[in-house]
Amino acid sequence: MIADMSSASPLTALLREVNETVLGRSLLFETGGGASLTLDVAGRRVLRLTAVSGLGNAEACLGAEALEDEHKDDLIKLFQALALPRQELRVVSGPMSRGGEGMSVGLPVALLADLLLIELNGIGAEPAQEPEPEPEAEMPEAAEVPAGADGFLTAFAGAMGSGVMAWLIVGGASDGATFGPDDMVSHLNGFLDDEGEALGRQLDQMADTPEGPVCLVLGSALSEGHSILVVRAEGGVLLGVTEGDATAPVLSAWNTVRA
Repeated sequence: MIADMSSASPLTALLREVNETVLGRSLLFETGGGASLTLDVAGRRVLRLTAVSGLGNAEACLGAEALEDEHKDDLIKLFQALALPRQELRVVSGPMSRGGEGMSVGLPVALLADLLLIELNGIGAEPAQEPEPEPEAEMPEAAEVPAGADGFLTAFAGAMGSGVMAWLIVGGASDGATFGPDDMVSHLNGFLDDEGEALGRQLDQMADTPEGPVCLVLGSALSEGHSILVVRAEGGVLLGVTEGDATAPVLSAWNTVRA
C-alpha cells in the first residue's frame, strides 16, 4: 500500500515508486476500485506500458514497444486517471515482462514529475538550496583510500579519485572498507540489502566468466542526479555513488586498473 484514503496525492506516491526503481522491475499499480496499470521500469525510467484495466485511451502507450517523448502526454493522463486523490493505491513488484533490453530508452520519471509539477523528494517541501561547493582540497583523492586496503577494488576506487563521492566494499580482501559521508554509505548499504540478490544475477549475466570481473553504472542514462557504481572483482563487490553520467571516468579507471 503506497497511498490510502487520507492521501492527498496518490499520484506523487506512484511517481516516487518509479523513481526508487533502479534495477529492472514490472510494477503493477492498482486502486481500491479495481483499476490498474502495469509498467516495465528500470533506471528510474518508464520503459513501457504492458497492461491496463479499467482505464480508457491507453492504446497508444500499450502499442509502443518502448515509450518515447511522443507518449508522455498520454501516459500522464493515464497516471492522473488512475491515481485520483483520496483513494487507495497499491503496488506489486515482479520481474519485467520482456527482459532487460531498452535500458537507455523510455521516459525519465524526473521529466514526468516536472510536467506534473510534483516534487519527488517531498510533498510541499521547500525548494532545495544549492549546496556551497566544497573546497577542492576536501574532494576525495586516490591517496585517501584507507591505509592497509589493497586489491583491485580499492585500486579502482583510488583511480576514480573525486569521481566517486562515497563507496563501500563487501567481500574480498578489503571487505568492510568504506569512504565518504555517512548518509551516502548508509544509502549504499540499504541498496545492497534490498537489491543485492537481483544485482548479483544481473552481474552474472554481464560477466564473461562465472564470478568474473564486471563493472556497471546504474542510472547513468539520467541527465541529472546520482548514479550507483557497481564493480565486482576478486570475490568482492564495490558500490559507489557518482554524480550524473559517470561513464567516462568509470571507463578510464577500469582501463587503468586492468592495464
